[in-house]
Amino acid sequence: MNTQSPDILIFRTSVQRKQDLFRMAGLLDKHPCIRRWTVDMEDWEKVLRIESAGISAAEISDSLRAVNIMAVALL
Repeated sequence: MNTQSPDILIFRTSVQRKQDLFRMAGLLDKHPCIRRWTVDMEDWEKVLRIESAGISAAEISDSLRAVNIMAVALL
C-alpha cells in the first residue's frame, strides 16, 4: 500500500473551450503518475490542479504543449 501523499502541481493554462479539455483529458487520464486533475473554468487563468507522484511540472507542461495547450507552473 502506497501511503505517500501526492504532489500537488498547479498551472495557469490556455484552456478556453470544452475541446481543449477533451484533448487534455486524452493525455492526462492515461498517465500512470497522475492520480487526479481538475481545471477551474471559472478562474480567468483556467487553473489546472494535478495530484501526482513521480512526474515533474516541466514534464506535464511539455506533454500538454504536444496537444497545443500552454501550461505554466504556478509556485
